[in-house]
Amino acid sequence: MLASWTFDDVALAKWEQLVRDNRSKSLPRRRYELNVRRIGIDLSEQNVWHALVGCQVTTQQRSGPRSAVSGFLNSTSPALDLAKCRKSRTLREFLTTEMTNAGLRRAPTIASNLATIWENLEAGEWPVLLKHLETLRTHPTILKEKAAVNYLLGSKYPGLGQKQSRNFIQWLGVSRYEVPLDSRVLKKLKELGASFVPSGASLTDETVYLFVQDCLHQISRALDIYPCVLDACIFASFDITDETETGDN
Repeated sequence: MLASWTFDDVALAKWEQLVRDNRSKSLPRRRYELNVRRIGIDLSEQNVWHALVGCQVTTQQRSGPRSAVSGFLNSTSPALDLAKCRKSRTLREFLTTEMTNAGLRRAPTIASNLATIWENLEAGEWPVLLKHLETLRTHPTILKEKAAVNYLLGSKYPGLGQKQSRNFIQWLGVSRYEVPLDSRVLKKLKELGASFVPSGASLTDETVYLFVQDCLHQISRALDIYPCVLDACIFASFDITDETETGDN
């Protein structure tokens, strides 16, 4: 037995209108410049570390423009500085203190995840990770993006689940097809007439996640746009203006 999505002209017209109404907003425009045109991609170790921290702190807490998360990510916290992290004697405690002082939830868990990731990177994973990212930058294909996501879902990157593994590569501008799904995508599916929409909690299951993502891929193909742009239009339709607003589940 196989589950599949079907679309009629009426449904596709609604999605086409969604894109038309939102693609000129700031987030879709930034997404197009970075992820589609590849303008401004920065794969330095410093920027990669900042994205890894960002993915951890935007999990299970609000991250809009006026949130503690946004304030932290736009701050000069040494936790975001690669060189200062390297100089720290006890990175886990250092990160816990920084994130607690920034008013972030789950500070000990986030710090533990990041410390483990850090240890793995410094033990030899930097070249592996950077090779994956550079491959996506120069040869953006669905299969290569899937390979990168599968790598990030391994044990070396705790805290990067189905959503945040994709958020990470999208944040860096190297993904076009793999998108971070959350409750806003599900709400939009319901709003535009999907007869079945799984619960947000079920997106932690890979099969469910890929099923919903396949829906966005089919819509994107029909509208002749990349999934990363459709994703940005969905977010923009909720008047989300900050790129970090991806952490509500």
